[in-house]
Amino acid sequence: MLFAEVAVEAARGLDRETYSYEVPPALDVVPGHRVTVPFGRRSTFGFIVSLGTDDPGVEVKPITAAGREPLLLPHQVELARLVADHYWVPLIECLRAMLPPRVRGKKSSGEGPSSRQRRHSRLLDVASGPIAAAAGPELTAEQRAALEVIASNPMTLLHGVIASGKTEVYLAAAQQALAEGLRVLLLVPEISLTPQLVERVRARLDAPIALLHSQLTELERAQQWWKVRRGEAEVVLGSRSAVFAPIPRLGLICLDEEGSAAYKQDRTPRYEAGWVARRLAAVTGARLVAGSATPSVVAYHGAVSGELALARMTRRVRGADAPVELVDMRDELTSGNRQPLSRRLLQAVEQTLDNEEQSILYLNRRGMATFVMCRDCGKSVQCLGCSVALVQHAEIEGLICHYCGYSRAMPATCDHCGSRQVRALGMGTQRLEGMVKKLWPRARVLRLDSDAARGPDSYFEIWETFRERRADILVGTQLVTRGLDLPAVTCVGVVDADLPLHFPDYRSAENTFSLVVQVAGRAGRDGRAARVVVQTSNPEHYSLRCAATNDYAGFYEAELPSRKAFTFPPFADLAVLTRSDADDGRAAASAREAAEAIATGLLKERVEGIRVMGPSPAFIHRLRGEYRWQVTLKGSGLERARHLAPRGRGWSFDVDPTT
Repeated sequence: MLFAEVAVEAARGLDRETYSYEVPPALDVVPGHRVTVPFGRRSTFGFIVSLGTDDPGVEVKPITAAGREPLLLPHQVELARLVADHYWVPLIECLRAMLPPRVRGKKSSGEGPSSRQRRHSRLLDVASGPIAAAAGPELTAEQRAALEVIASNPMTLLHGVIASGKTEVYLAAAQQALAEGLRVLLLVPEISLTPQLVERVRARLDAPIALLHSQLTELERAQQWWKVRRGEAEVVLGSRSAVFAPIPRLGLICLDEEGSAAYKQDRTPRYEAGWVARRLAAVTGARLVAGSATPSVVAYHGAVSGELALARMTRRVRGADAPVELVDMRDELTSGNRQPLSRRLLQAVEQTLDNEEQSILYLNRRGMATFVMCRDCGKSVQCLGCSVALVQHAEIEGLICHYCGYSRAMPATCDHCGSRQVRALGMGTQRLEGMVKKLWPRARVLRLDSDAARGPDSYFEIWETFRERRADILVGTQLVTRGLDLPAVTCVGVVDADLPLHFPDYRSAENTFSLVVQVAGRAGRDGRAARVVVQTSNPEHYSLRCAATNDYAGFYEAELPSRKAFTFPPFADLAVLTRSDADDGRAAASAREAAEAIATGLLKERVEGIRVMGPSPAFIHRLRGEYRWQVTLKGSGLERARHLAPRGRGWSFDVDPTT
């Protein structure tokens, strides 16, 4: 008799990972099959994760039905187990994350064509439509050396300066894998990078492509997923969720812009795509190349210590580094300039417009104003459900919360003191866009942030408009910082480089360095004279000084001692356990009990090397109407403490948090 261990959908909230069922002789199933099983008094879906002939020792019920073919491949089931163990989440959650909503739901699965389909994303048209083949440029000596390192090592960190031709190395490695009959996975952090990469991949690789990202409709995502599952796509290109694509005969994984915070999923399961990609490479035998001009400190430390091979590319293949000028905004204020744009940046943009070239202005805050405050009592207008200030947005002619979506009209008087001195302060990309239009009325201005790119093809259309030089100035958030190759951009302005420095995050200096270097790299791509102006009130900070000279080694050496002194990654792992409750006192008490229980359990079991910190209020203490308290575990081998973690409603875990 054959028995199956099944991860059951209806048991998502229970502690038990799998349940045993009998496999009827008429059913031909393997791990990865979705099956219908009895669970209590009802039927539910589940996934077979293992098969065996050993009697489970308890009375078992038979599987009711099974799909025609397994939805998941064997290596995906193994990968799901690794992800579940590392990120402290139920196995069923990881298996569900590997399927698009249409495939795991009860509606039309997208397996075949749909007569109701009304919209086709333009990116999919580019990916599947006719395109002229283009031979790649001859590789430089550094690129050839990097390719040799990739070919001779299972995992490689490709540290290449901006415009050193990392994408060409990915494509050359992909051509080698395809020639061996293997499949290729290309991961990018932001969907804004995808249009340009789709065109390059289509022109260079003579292979069918599938796209997987969140901007597709649910039906399109399901259709692309089935294309991959049936083996009809030889190259899969997408954002972080594409790491779970069912790719048979996977031979190469390219992780572009390694270390980007966009690779971290903020909902259960809270995985980091880079970590998952490394485990995917291990279980499939595929080669992994993770590339960036600004790799994470953790990844670079791993390469230096020999955990990954290191390939360096130190020279641009074209263009030249644009000189970076740090403008001290304290001096601007002293000289009487109270505007958010310095005189030097105004001059640089003006000169760029005169030369009929393009500019990018980067500000990592959305909206019109970052907060609305009463001048008399000093109180800001807060969200009713979150402990954050509301942000002014022009499109709703009012205020909105970026966390829960609560909105309200702009108040005429202060809710606290009744004063009429209510003013919008701070600046977001919407206000910056309006200011730029007033300063340069002759300029054509575009904005790229998650508000402007909310429509189905918005990313594509904004990028296409700017690439075709139908706009002169692009204002945007971090969506404009990475990967865009726009030769006519000769001026880049970082409006406020201090924002990430003030964030309560052990990676604040790393994020500052990375963002400045990346956005500066958008200028000077084709050899024209270019300039980068970085506005800051902390020009002496090592992250900005090193970013101005593009000195990654200097930044790494300056950053590592503080990471070691305070035991942060790469010298320790982190796990944040968050208790949420509508009652603040109850959340705090529950977190305190959990911290004491974990500390006591570690002491009794003589587990060393794990420190319990807290409880403490979360950075955003109240979110969507619930108060949040956190317990943080720091050390090595945190999985040793998983069984001591609290269970039940209101608890969530974040292993390897990005903040």
